[in-house]
Amino acid sequence: MESTIGRRSLMAGGGLALVAGAAFAGTAPAAAATAVTKNAKRVYYASDFGILPRATMPIITVDLSETDRRRYSRGMQGKPNVQAVGAPLDTVAIDQSDEINAFLQQVATLGGGIAIFEGDVNQLVGYGVKKPIVMLSEVAIWGLGWNKTTFMLMDGANCSVFVNKPGSNYHDVRDLRINGNRWGQSFPEALNFSGLGVDLLSPRDPGNLANRHPANPDNWQYNSHGILMVPDYTAPNASPYGDTYSSFENIFIVNPYGSAAMTNKVGGEIRFRNVVSQNAGGNGFTVGYDTYLSEVTVANSEYHGFLQQNGSTRFTNTKAFWCGQVLDRWQIGGGGVKVRRASIGYKIIGGCCEFSSTEAQNCGGEGFWLEDAESVNGQIASVANNMIADIAKISNPDGWGPVPNNFANDAAWNGGAASAKPTPADHPAVRLVGKSKYNNLSVTSRTAGQQAGVGLGQQAYALSVDALSGTMDNNISVTHSDGYDGKRVQGILTPDTPHSAIPQNWILANGKPLGDAVRKAPLTINEIDAAGTYIMMGPSYTYNPFPGGIVRLTCVELDNVFAVEADRLDAAGAPFTNIKYNDGLGWRGWVQRSRA
Repeated sequence: MESTIGRRSLMAGGGLALVAGAAFAGTAPAAAATAVTKNAKRVYYASDFGILPRATMPIITVDLSETDRRRYSRGMQGKPNVQAVGAPLDTVAIDQSDEINAFLQQVATLGGGIAIFEGDVNQLVGYGVKKPIVMLSEVAIWGLGWNKTTFMLMDGANCSVFVNKPGSNYHDVRDLRINGNRWGQSFPEALNFSGLGVDLLSPRDPGNLANRHPANPDNWQYNSHGILMVPDYTAPNASPYGDTYSSFENIFIVNPYGSAAMTNKVGGEIRFRNVVSQNAGGNGFTVGYDTYLSEVTVANSEYHGFLQQNGSTRFTNTKAFWCGQVLDRWQIGGGGVKVRRASIGYKIIGGCCEFSSTEAQNCGGEGFWLEDAESVNGQIASVANNMIADIAKISNPDGWGPVPNNFANDAAWNGGAASAKPTPADHPAVRLVGKSKYNNLSVTSRTAGQQAGVGLGQQAYALSVDALSGTMDNNISVTHSDGYDGKRVQGILTPDTPHSAIPQNWILANGKPLGDAVRKAPLTINEIDAAGTYIMMGPSYTYNPFPGGIVRLTCVELDNVFAVEADRLDAAGAPFTNIKYNDGLGWRGWVQRSRA
């Protein structure tokens, strides 16, 4: 195979040195010490120094049934996933990481510039690497497009594909594809298929085998990401340094063992634009510290789409979909399994962030989860999530229960007895938990129209507010609708949301203050703890001033003093009114009875 780009006029004018005979992929790979001659235009093509795509990932097709044909890499049959171009089938590819890193370092030594890596229109041909490609401040790494230039992580590499040089900043990577070959990586006890896996409630020591999990946001040294930004990838305990001002643009990241990108352990000002994560084994993106994401999509991550662990992330025109709905997974030591998790589109833990035109669709659990979040601001759309409660064949082909979405048990799920079956009330569009305060959100919650001939997603409720743990002083405007058959929408607030969430937050629901909404009264009237209007129907209520019928309770509050007015509405008992009050020391019975 000849170079996909021939001799360029740039060579004649720029004085690029070419290793004799190295313009063809069939020759031996260039040595790490290949000399690079300075180019006045500071543009260096890797192929001019014998560095050409020498790896491929052959695909096999397996007939699982008469109607189900799946495509896999060769590793499914115990063969190498990443193989050598032009060699007999199942020949392991040559590791090109040393020659690539040497090339980049020489360009940096000459004063820096742009290092261009070529490729092939066949996306399964690329550069095979078994060590990280180190990003340098002085060198921009460019490809010819995410449909041409591909970097492939070789089997058993057990590392990230791109990492920043320790202490460096101003990185520039663009126009390429990263194949993380998640099926070819294996970390001891990282995915335990027979017993307990990871427990994030235990001390987060990545040296402990129990914490080597691809979705653990504190685990990067026993993990494999597409792009890893840390203080020092050779020293796990290195302290964070200042902002990195790194830029990643037009990049397609497929099949990373962990995340497509991880930035939550290093200084901020990191920008991703027009980047796609597909089939991540962990979270799609694990971010924080002023990471900017624009036109970024996460598809089919096994865990959450976007996980912010700390700092402040800016999400602009981003989307997470089908997270947690991994219907076919296999890995070294694990075999093939089907996985259904209550994965979340956007999980924000601590700190603040900004949302602008962000969407979560067809995720296993909630669309958005805010935990101990403060001053989160923006516009979010949650569409047809809570897929974990679906029974449609497209999202649950074999009628299996879900894998519990926690790290305490990550055993392969083979259709055994599940915990309580998920319900439409379990995973609303948006959930605020812990001490989430001063957040300003505009929420569109909707069950989608027909998808694949059925209505997917059981997102029956729009919002859950953890008022008992201190979620308060939030300003939330929400619209909630059913785009399919009008039967799946059940309410704005989940049944587990306490009534006190309403006076402690300002919630505008479908254009009206939620405090004005009519709700079912608790069976024990003294349990009313929030202002609003309640309806009782029938005789089964404790402390009901009437013998039964339809009764409207209107509760008002001022300075923690409550008053409830009860009005009999049905013809049999109207028009009587009863009033009781609570002065903070307890309810004082019905103290007045009069005709309306």
